[in-house]
Amino acid sequence: MKKKMNNEIDRLLDLQIEATQISIYCDIIKNLLLKSRSMSIIKVLSISFIIKKRQYLKGSIYRGNNRTDLVLKLLSQAIGLFDDMCEQMPYIFQAVDLLVKNGICEVHEGEIIYIATSHQKAVDYDMFTEAAIQESKSYTDRQFLREVISIV
Repeated sequence: MKKKMNNEIDRLLDLQIEATQISIYCDIIKNLLLKSRSMSIIKVLSISFIIKKRQYLKGSIYRGNNRTDLVLKLLSQAIGLFDDMCEQMPYIFQAVDLLVKNGICEVHEGEIIYIATSHQKAVDYDMFTEAAIQESKSYTDRQFLREVISIV
């Protein structure tokens, strides 16, 4: 009986962790889309993972005065975190799915597009992250994914 109770508690804790992870990614992805109106799934996956990691690290090794290779510098913050990134992907996909089901965004040809009509204001990231996100728009998905794979 005690083992069954422990299994049930573990299952409930796992569900709470999953719900928390999805909620965090919903907020990050929604904010990314509020800022840029649309972004490819590949960029959303990578950038939302890095933003989440940076929020818990409380800062960055880069500041707003950096001007060259911003995307590469942003991605470099995930060096050695490939396994962690892979573990987080289901949460990110579930967050996107939840945002789509709630009418906040839609997915079309690999692009996530913000469609909600609410006039929420996006939360600003630090100057470095904002500039790196802007620079990432000039990367093709193929080029961006190549950089993610080579760095992470």
